[in-house]
Amino acid sequence: MNKIIYLTLKSLKTRLAKHPTLWIQRPSGYVIPCTCAFYKAATPDQIYSFVKETDFFLPTSYIDFLKMHDGAILFQDQSEYVESPWYIFGLEEIMEYSEQNELPPNLYAIAKFNQTIIFVDSSLVKEGREDYLFEGATFDHEYEAMNLNFELWFERLIVSQGARFWHWNNYSLKNYQPEEISLDELNETEQ
Repeated sequence: MNKIIYLTLKSLKTRLAKHPTLWIQRPSGYVIPCTCAFYKAATPDQIYSFVKETDFFLPTSYIDFLKMHDGAILFQDQSEYVESPWYIFGLEEIMEYSEQNELPPNLYAIAKFNQTIIFVDSSLVKEGREDYLFEGATFDHEYEAMNLNFELWFERLIVSQGARFWHWNNYSLKNYQPEEISLDELNETEQ
């Protein structure tokens, strides 16, 4: 069992057992209540049948995730704004997405957030490489390498509370524009 996957899931579920609603902070100071849901585990037979039917190579850390949960819904917004949650796909959802979308034969989707899709490049997994995750969108056929494997991506997704952390380096002091708050807005937020 992959240690990072196991400990990340165990810690998150321990927090949820104590407080089923997590209050997470989003950019610009927004705090929202969120819940998480985990599907039942995939059996070794289900995983074997999936691999045999699809010819996809699954990363071992993702297999370990599937053995604990055949999918999950993470950071489901319970506020009035209802931001999309992260869907971590199980075997059936991978099949459905592959059947409903035209993808290169080496890619399969394992997660979705709004229009963002996270893909595994099966050919890179087959080669034993660890940089097999790619980001794409539901509206185009361009895929950008993330230079991550599933276990690092998943742990950091949980630690960042569902934020797309892999984009954080895109902002620097050269292109970041801080927002100013008026005194009236400041007084309203403190009341």
